[in-house]
Amino acid sequence: MSETTDNNEKSEALKQIEEQAAILAQQQAIAESQKAIAEANEKSEAIKQIEEQAAILAQQQAIAESEKAIAEANKAKLAATLPAGSPATPPEGSITTDDKFGYLAELVAYDTLTRQVREMVTQLEKTGLSPNSKILLVEDLNMATADVQLLQVKHQLAALDKGLTAQIRANEAHFQPSKAADALQPKGIAEMAALTPALAATTAVVGSVANIANMFRVDYTVKGKEIKLSDKALRALVAGKWKKCPVYLPNFYRITASELLKTFAALDEKRWSLQAQVQRLRQQLIAPNKQRIAALKTELKAESSAPLKAIKQAEIDTLETTQKEMEAAAVRSESLITVYDASSKALLTAAAGQTASPLVTAILREKITTLGITHLLYATVVSSGGEAITSKRWFTSGHTAYLGGSVVSYILATVEGDIVAADTLVTAGRLEYKMGSKDVPTFGSE
Repeated sequence: MSETTDNNEKSEALKQIEEQAAILAQQQAIAESQKAIAEANEKSEAIKQIEEQAAILAQQQAIAESEKAIAEANKAKLAATLPAGSPATPPEGSITTDDKFGYLAELVAYDTLTRQVREMVTQLEKTGLSPNSKILLVEDLNMATADVQLLQVKHQLAALDKGLTAQIRANEAHFQPSKAADALQPKGIAEMAALTPALAATTAVVGSVANIANMFRVDYTVKGKEIKLSDKALRALVAGKWKKCPVYLPNFYRITASELLKTFAALDEKRWSLQAQVQRLRQQLIAPNKQRIAALKTELKAESSAPLKAIKQAEIDTLETTQKEMEAAAVRSESLITVYDASSKALLTAAAGQTASPLVTAILREKITTLGITHLLYATVVSSGGEAITSKRWFTSGHTAYLGGSVVSYILATVEGDIVAADTLVTAGRLEYKMGSKDVPTFGSE
């Protein structure tokens, strides 16, 4: 009984072992099957990706071949429109400039100048100038030099007037013996002796006066092309936009009278009066007096009476003294006429490089002093320039950008030199244009 029980227990244990072995075998089979499935799936996904990449590459190749065919067709079409042997080179993606560009860039620069003047006037109107102020546009900051040159011309005319008047008075004394003693004092002949060399020196002092009408002239270069900005444009801009009080442009007005011209005309009359006096002295006094002296000397030689000889000798001495004075007066008069003629020529002749004579320029300057100017406005274009840049793509009309700019400085001061306002303005602008477009571009782009 005991042995049977033991056998049954062994049989049951063996059965359990076999069942477990079978389960393990199934699990192993399932795991191997899953592994095989996973490997198959991985291979399938890799194949799918390879196939998709191959398809994309095929499409890209087809597109490239299509674009190549189109490019070759366009090239052939372009070649057909060109003369035989002409190269057809496609754009290289570069931006180029040409030194022929310039005019539109210059217009852009002028447009920036317009905006700068507008800003300048706006700033100046805030300075509190009285409506009764009068402003003169000037060429440069050296206004005092022009004033000094005007004073030099006045001084020369005054010196000539003083010399001519004194010499005419001294000459008249010879025609009026009763007044000769007073006229021949230092204020007469002696004064002339001192004035004549001084007048000669004064002639050399008169120089050409700077023409202040030529204002704001400035040169600049755009891409190697030299351009001159018009001073008239700048003057028109400033004068046109300034509304608060009167603005004057040098020489842009009438001159109906001039004190300098009256003085010069009066001096010219005195010069000819002095010339007439010299002729009268030589013809009516010096020549007859010389003949009288010669006759008395002849009589003196023939005279035997001592008292009569003494009388004749005294008369000869008096006549010879008078003769020397009249001849000296004639020489001084002729010298003064020579000085006047040289001074007149210098005053009426424009120096090299000048458009007006010193006298004309002084008259123009004199007119400015009569206008009642209270302020001076100096404005100048310090620098300016422009560029033109063109970009172009294959088979497109292209695009051009014109660039321009300028730097403007200005100073407003009283006629005594007190600075009221000053600044430097920097402005740039551009103009865009598409080649082939019918639309005209507008200015004013900042």
